[in-house]
Amino acid sequence: MPYSDGEGKDAALAWYEEIQPQTVIDVGAGSGTYAEAVRARSPWKGRWTAVEVWEPYVSRFGLDGLYDAVVVADACQLDEWFYRADLVIAGDVLEHMPRADAIGLLDRIRAHAVNLIVSVPVLHLEQGAVYGNPYEAHVDHWTADEMRAELGRSGTVHGEWVGDVLACFWWRQ
Repeated sequence: MPYSDGEGKDAALAWYEEIQPQTVIDVGAGSGTYAEAVRARSPWKGRWTAVEVWEPYVSRFGLDGLYDAVVVADACQLDEWFYRADLVIAGDVLEHMPRADAIGLLDRIRAHAVNLIVSVPVLHLEQGAVYGNPYEAHVDHWTADEMRAELGRSGTVHGEWVGDVLACFWWRQ
């Protein structure tokens, strides 16, 4: 779904305010859940860039109005230098790609981002295309333990929040 469950958003907001990023890249922006949930509630604004693979979401969800910039592209195909930012958010996006692609994307982000907030569903949910978007299909499932281990391969898992539906992690270099 282009929307995200509310679990973990308070943790993400607290981490965002602690980081106080000048630059934020929201990978798989969907409906703009993180921009609305975090950016709207924090006095700290920063410059936000959305990365969204499905172009129709830009107008459907008004992403141009929620973000300072919108890049329509497959996040896995962007040059790793693109991810040079104070904070990258990969919120409920990694389950939409094969595990090898997700790991490759995480590696590129970790090579250049200072901080990374990752949210993944821990409740296994089957999902196909939504709103005609084939990229909404759930391709892989991550457990909290698997994501913790993956993020721990490089850098530090600085924060963690695990709920019934989602797990959120704050990774830093």
